[in-house]
Amino acid sequence: MLEHLSLPDTVRLALRRKILNDELPAGTRLVEAGIAEDYGVSRATVRQALRDLSNEGLVDINPRRYSMVTRMSNEDIQDICYARCVLETAAARDAVTNLPKGFFERLELIVQEMTGAAEAGDMQELVDIDTRFHREIVLASGRRRLAELWETMNGHMYALMRSSLDRQQLGMAEAANRHRLVIAGLASGDSERIESVIHAHYLEPTLPGPADRQERVEGDAQR
Repeated sequence: MLEHLSLPDTVRLALRRKILNDELPAGTRLVEAGIAEDYGVSRATVRQALRDLSNEGLVDINPRRYSMVTRMSNEDIQDICYARCVLETAAARDAVTNLPKGFFERLELIVQEMTGAAEAGDMQELVDIDTRFHREIVLASGRRRLAELWETMNGHMYALMRSSLDRQQLGMAEAANRHRLVIAGLASGDSERIESVIHAHYLEPTLPGPADRQERVEGDAQR
């Protein structure tokens, strides 16, 4: 069934794809009039699309100046990753005691899809598939409320992935392959190992990247 999108959603998705694929890199100014002309829509439509992208953490809006493509701060990355780690660890511990049929086969197929998206250089598709991978784990717990809470953070996954890869200078293929470590941890059935691999998956990649380390060195030198 075809999904009929509103004009703001159509513009939002088009801009989001360009931002995620670095066609609109961080720091790019987004001029309402120019975007409206490019897509043949009103400035009000563009304004709504930019507000939605701002809510996703991809655009910074300054009403007195201009909108700009932005990146999520390292602090925000760690906060979101920590929350997802806590929820997913709890879900995984419950899930492994009663895994649904074909669970690991589905996860492996999803990772293969992620690899295909990475090879195609399609960041938006990669994030969508990544979200589906982790959703399988959370839903396997059978805890509806936990799953609903986990879903509320999905809107920031695009900004989270783009910012994390930029800061760590990771390739998309590497991001896809790391999910096989999660599968191996879950397959072990060991609670401590499951906690360890999920913790590593979410939190270890968010340690300060090269850019952060350089900023710290320069700051120490100035002091």
